[in-house]
Amino acid sequence: MSILEECLQFMKTKIDPIESNEWLEILLELKRKAVGIRFLFNKEDYEISDALSRVGTIPYCTAVRNATKGSSLKLNLNNFACLSAARALGLIETDADSLSGKRHSDMGVYENILVSRNIAKDMVYCKHSVYGVEIRPLGDFREYKPDIVILITSPYNSMRIVQAHAYTKGQLKNIKMAGMQAICQECTSYVFERNEINLSMLCSGTRCVSQWSKDELGVGIPFQQIDDVIYGLMQTMNPMENNEDKKIIQAKLESSGKKLDFEIEYNKNYYTGVFLSKGIKGNDGEWGDA
Repeated sequence: MSILEECLQFMKTKIDPIESNEWLEILLELKRKAVGIRFLFNKEDYEISDALSRVGTIPYCTAVRNATKGSSLKLNLNNFACLSAARALGLIETDADSLSGKRHSDMGVYENILVSRNIAKDMVYCKHSVYGVEIRPLGDFREYKPDIVILITSPYNSMRIVQAHAYTKGQLKNIKMAGMQAICQECTSYVFERNEINLSMLCSGTRCVSQWSKDELGVGIPFQQIDDVIYGLMQTMNPMENNEDKKIIQAKLESSGKKLDFEIEYNKNYYTGVFLSKGIKGNDGEWGDA
């Protein structure tokens, strides 16, 4: 069995958060740590978790921001500064104002209550009831595995994740976003309920309280699909990456002691030499600009 096959077999039989995190950091140029989210379904789960408990309240998205910097935290309902996040994640039931669209209509973020109601109906909240959530860097998960992986990253890394998904599964056909409840709904509850990768441009609220950079966006990935993402990143490296990024990946491979089952090919990718510099003849027989 080849090195790559052994790696993939390992990940498919025992999807390990630490190993997964190491490969993500090699194959992507991450400025922030990947974050794992684990639902704590009852008080016993909450008490068993060795993540730090919170004194006082904090927005869920800010706890995710802190995890991108290395902090681990567990939250129950008493710690949620944003009840919209608590509703999305299943800590409390959705109230009538949220379901009707009245809440956001009153905020003036949509033209009228009809638009607001349609958006409310399209929001995908967790259907379960949980006691709390555990939020920590993906590489810090030991005994348990996360349910969701969240990356706050660049458009380029997001593109690479989409390309990785497309390599084995085709297009991401169900991306859902409205620039509202970005971390809690677009990156967590929607991903959990639909078992699909989702992208988020983030929202004004989380950009304010969590201080994300303007050039960052969010990606939510079901943890049980992370092996497919890593496999896709590996397999699309040669046709997709440029020489500079290939050199960075190769340096990180050498530093980590990890190996790929193929050679990194320089001066070769799918787009080199495919763009014409001369005019081309169209179907109408006329010459046009390339």
